[in-house]
Amino acid sequence: MQYLQSVTKSILKRVEEVTGKSIQFMRDDNLAVLSTLQMARNGAEFHVLRYRPSNDPIDYFVAFQAGFVLRLFECDPSNRFDFLPDSDAGRRVDVLLKAGQALGATDLDAMPAFADRVAQWALMNLRSLPIGMRIDQWIAADYPELRELQHRGIAVQQQQSMDVLAFRVGKLTVPTTLLGTLAAYALFADRLMGSETFAIPFQASGLLGHGEELMRIWDTAPHRPDQDCALVDQWAAASGLSGWYSWVPYQP
Repeated sequence: MQYLQSVTKSILKRVEEVTGKSIQFMRDDNLAVLSTLQMARNGAEFHVLRYRPSNDPIDYFVAFQAGFVLRLFECDPSNRFDFLPDSDAGRRVDVLLKAGQALGATDLDAMPAFADRVAQWALMNLRSLPIGMRIDQWIAADYPELRELQHRGIAVQQQQSMDVLAFRVGKLTVPTTLLGTLAAYALFADRLMGSETFAIPFQASGLLGHGEELMRIWDTAPHRPDQDCALVDQWAAASGLSGWYSWVPYQP
């Protein structure tokens, strides 16, 4: 994109150099997240970065998505993996939703779709947040030119976390065991931005302890890209998500 900052273009150049593929941009007004990157596979000529339009420049989100590609390709080819959610993840959420509460017929009818949505969301956060926090740390340290946009972008994502805390369908709410990843991300955002506000709703909801546990894991785990899968596995074990997914060898 011609309106990107020179520093962002330099990051994209690194992606092109390490993968041999360029990034093409696609506006998507209906995208559920702020941005997502589909890597070039099966002979495709370029990676595709989809983004939701915003009043702010998208440089931070471009750099953030590029960071996932760069971390993957810093690993030896034999140590590159894709994250594959299990097909029965929604059923596992069903079990959590039914525990400890009586549900009426309307809630039970809504449960399958609700559980599938929550499972998809929980696994996306498990896969993206601990590694994404490494990428945010890298952007903050190496690209101070993007700091203001980074802070704005993180604030937007924190607002989305608040929306998840409030999300419900009838009596159905997101099980608290699946919210620790968001609590950890809030603690990380407060640390990175020098604030004390993002963690407050999680403290009020009694979720901060789980977030602090995940942050201790994040702080002590090796920061090398070849340890990213192990970091996700540790977060999964601490959140009751082990066995909800598998790692499969990356296929270009």
